[in-house]
Amino acid sequence: MKKIRFILAFAAMAAVICCAAVFFMRRGGYTVTSGGGKELLIVMYHSVIADSSKSGKYVVTPDTVRDDIMYLKNEGYSFVSAQEVIDYSERGTPLPVKPVMLTFDDGHYNFYSHVMPILEETGAKAVSSVVGSYTDEFSESNIKNTTYGYMRWSEVYDMYLSNRVEVGNHSYDFHSVDKGRNGAQRKKGESKADYKRVFCADTEKAQNRFLSKTGFAPIIYTYPFGAYSEGTTEWLRDMGFKMSLSCTEGINVITNNPDSLFMLKRFNRPSGLTSADFFERCGV
Repeated sequence: MKKIRFILAFAAMAAVICCAAVFFMRRGGYTVTSGGGKELLIVMYHSVIADSSKSGKYVVTPDTVRDDIMYLKNEGYSFVSAQEVIDYSERGTPLPVKPVMLTFDDGHYNFYSHVMPILEETGAKAVSSVVGSYTDEFSESNIKNTTYGYMRWSEVYDMYLSNRVEVGNHSYDFHSVDKGRNGAQRKKGESKADYKRVFCADTEKAQNRFLSKTGFAPIIYTYPFGAYSEGTTEWLRDMGFKMSLSCTEGINVITNNPDSLFMLKRFNRPSGLTSADFFERCGV
């Protein structure tokens, strides 16, 4: 009987120690102990416009981006690239104690004009996800506008050459809800075979445009509006992608399982919040 009580007492003490260890690692090291994984915070931005009167849920000012970067630095975060996260998962290459990724969706021209100088100034890194049809349209019109414009292929190539930016595939022409489909999601009544054909054709069209215009093809896929359906992760892997980004909010846990690199969660950054308030809302 004494032996049984001793075993139960020891088990209870071990559980308390284990919980305490996880708690302190979570607060101090931002590391998940179970399975040797690493927690990863990802922030999602869209348009960055200097005129604060245009700010909203998907539009912030350059000062907001700069303030966020400085806040994260002061909190001990290190900006990592998608490739560094992939290397951690595939090869066990160490990540910083508190890694964070910055992502910018849609390929707005103001990323090139406003954000890239901030990245150089602060030493931060980012992923810029480009919609192929938008880039084709603005390359043809040759319009440069920081309010409504999108990057041309020349700017996309400049990003590719930068050591601060990685380029993601944000589809060729799925970034719409007025063509009978919500982003890259399967249509109601559409067979899985037809959906696969349409999804892969759009993705490969964008990849081919990247290759023909810049000489490279992205390994990151960013779902338009975060909309997707079953099967896409497998198809993306078959096309050579190593990572995909969703619009679901939450903290990621990256492990040596390649599945941990797909459908990564991100926190959308709206205007109207200080950096401290926004990141507190993210649980940081």
